[in-house]
Amino acid sequence: MQYFNLAKENYSKYGLSVIQLIQIGKFYELWHEPYTSSRQQAYSQAELLVERSMRGGPLEGTPPIEQVASLLNMRIISPGKRSLLQMGFPTYSLTTHLSTLLDKGWTVIVIDELVTGKSGPKQRAVSQVYSPSCNLEDRSVLAYVLSIYFSQDDLLGITLFSAMNGHSIMFPVSWRDRDKVARLLISYRIREIVIWANSGGGPEILINKIYTLLIGWNLFPPEPNAKIEVMGEALPHLPCYMSYRY
Repeated sequence: MQYFNLAKENYSKYGLSVIQLIQIGKFYELWHEPYTSSRQQAYSQAELLVERSMRGGPLEGTPPIEQVASLLNMRIISPGKRSLLQMGFPTYSLTTHLSTLLDKGWTVIVIDELVTGKSGPKQRAVSQVYSPSCNLEDRSVLAYVLSIYFSQDDLLGITLFSAMNGHSIMFPVSWRDRDKVARLLISYRIREIVIWANSGGGPEILINKIYTLLIGWNLFPPEPNAKIEVMGEALPHLPCYMSYRY
């Protein structure tokens, strides 16, 4: 139960591209309950670029445990009478698998057993959070987070930040001058994108502007059939937080 309670909390903190590994003795395990409702929605790139009224339904989302098992070439098991699905690997191989998972855009949350010296059920807590732009154990690449704020007056607030060395750049740019930013972004290894927006012009207009911007900055997949998982879409009169990966 603790595993799935933490998973729900971590989805709201870090988005849907989260893998949660829990320590069970000398292994880290990933769990999944089939037939449970999911906030994960997947669309093709081509579907996202048409008006919402013309879109089909979301594509069938592949559960994270199946994606990870395929990526790491591991087997999924279903022990006991419960429908719970599990996969895992020895704790000593975490570092090896981390680089593979982060390269594919996953955020990895590690839940370790606590040494309490007391008898009874094992106590566990989140010990590490790794993301594509924040892996302090691998300093070979200086990765950045790109934050984009859409205001209601066609002004963009841009922030580039690296957790590796604390370097950050912040500046405003008008929508009309947005192409000038593309030349700057070429110099940075952007691994994560966070978008915060006010939907003053209506949600459909806002979503289209976001995609137009990311395409112009070469931060959107060019393949029409690329599958994109979307955390949420703008609602009228409400700010919008959007996260996606492909």
